[in-house]
Amino acid sequence: MKLSCSSQKLYAGLQMVGSISATVSTNPILQAVKIETVKEGLLLSVTDLEVGIQYLIPEVEVISPGKAVIPEERIAGVLKDWGEEKVQIEVEGTTSRISGKGCSIKLIGFNPEEFPVIPSFEEKDFFEIEGPGLAEMVRRTSFACASERLRHTMTGVLLAIEGSTAKMVATDGRRLAVAKQRISNPHKVKCNSIIPPKAAHQLPRLVAEEKEGVKVKLEEAHMLVKTSKALLCSQLLEGQYPDYTSAIPAENDKKLEIAPEVLAAAIRRVAFVTTEERHVIRIGLKKDTLLVRTETPEVGEGSIELPVDYKGSELEIGFNPDFLLDGLRGIGKEPVKMEFKDPNSAAVLKGGQD
Repeated sequence: MKLSCSSQKLYAGLQMVGSISATVSTNPILQAVKIETVKEGLLLSVTDLEVGIQYLIPEVEVISPGKAVIPEERIAGVLKDWGEEKVQIEVEGTTSRISGKGCSIKLIGFNPEEFPVIPSFEEKDFFEIEGPGLAEMVRRTSFACASERLRHTMTGVLLAIEGSTAKMVATDGRRLAVAKQRISNPHKVKCNSIIPPKAAHQLPRLVAEEKEGVKVKLEEAHMLVKTSKALLCSQLLEGQYPDYTSAIPAENDKKLEIAPEVLAAAIRRVAFVTTEERHVIRIGLKKDTLLVRTETPEVGEGSIELPVDYKGSELEIGFNPDFLLDGLRGIGKEPVKMEFKDPNSAAVLKGGQD
């Protein structure tokens, strides 16, 4: 194989796929990137056997076609400070030479035939969603995933498809996030699949700027996501996701609306008076006022009053401030609707229709 391409585009492609490569593995080929000439350009492939990504770099000058498997961290390191616009790659056997004006670096790689196969995307039984919408769903939910593996399924994000709606759900048992988007579902896909955290983390990077629709295919054990330049394949988590619908309070009668940035600023200031052992603030409601306060004997106390349109009965309820801030960040800049019932019931934050 022999080719010439933009060094910046190749480095950007390596950055796109590189976070997948296994950092610790008994099989060194899982820490490598497969580089292959195809009709459309240069295809980069990386996999850790659980998640795999392929990324296409167009506008490549192919002198002779072929493929190579090169340690991903090493070739990315070489290209990071590459001073020229173009880079040449020449491969013979398992040896790759990366060269430019006055520069030549040889890297020993692996046999391409030993690189694991990443499944291809078959154009059937898929649904289509706008890339920014998919990225936004992940952003609005993934923060609530469980970090501990006490319940394996809760470390991932549930993707539920029914009719023309896609929902994403994440929970760690203490807070729960739900987001939804409209989809095109001509094949009438209906499923509930649990996406592992590593794949969920990769999705926004791949799809956020995708101008065309993103195709998503959910099989029994795998998810495939196809964009105009990339393909992501991921194993799905096995098991039953908790019944999230019954966990969302439906009878919270104390309601108000507030700008998320105003509430978040108050929470952050008051939270500085908390400690790791007593990391709690209290939200108080009374006529036309929302009170954010805390009292920590060994640190001090803080109190901020915010004007709101509230006519309900008085209430005070305690929260982990980090959970509130995560939820407000997920909602974004649109006004947040807050709903409460009593001091012992979960509160709800809502943003827009989704």
